[in-house]
Amino acid sequence: MRLPVLSSSVLALACTLAFTGCQGVALAPPVDALPHAKLASSHVDVDNDRTDIFRVLAIDGHETIDPTDLSPRSVEIDHSALVAAGKPVHLTVDARAFYTNTARRLFWDPMAVKGTIEFVPAADATYVMRGELTPDKSSVWIENGATHEIVGNRVSVAGRGLAAAAAAASAAEQLQASHPIGER
Repeated sequence: MRLPVLSSSVLALACTLAFTGCQGVALAPPVDALPHAKLASSHVDVDNDRTDIFRVLAIDGHETIDPTDLSPRSVEIDHSALVAAGKPVHLTVDARAFYTNTARRLFWDPMAVKGTIEFVPAADATYVMRGELTPDKSSVWIENGATHEIVGNRVSVAGRGLAAAAAAASAAEQLQASHPIGER
């Protein structure tokens, strides 16, 4: 039995229809064509061994940088991205103390915080990641670059310093007092 052979004109027509169909899919316009705001990470050189970095890891679920890239060359690069203005933006952010000394990176208190921040950016504004990293408490937030007003929520986590240890011990004592052993 002989299979039918497609003529070259039928094959060309089929290919044309296939490619034309793909062009009919409407894509979202690029962010820079819409009213937008700029979002920038930042860093603070604390001393000759420690740099505190404040980064946006993802915008609306799309990674902006590789979160595992903590090489000394990339730590002091402040990344920026454009976000559409006037609609809520969901950000995954982190802040951490980076030590150039490898032994300190491995064995020292990491002083880090990671979380999510949601806010509605204004058109033509610049927003900057800021934070504070201490042994007792680490925080990260976003502020308007012109007014220094905090937008969205502040993400904080208790550290492992003396105050944090005292707070944990106090919470454990309160839990023990409310549920003495043997009364459960």
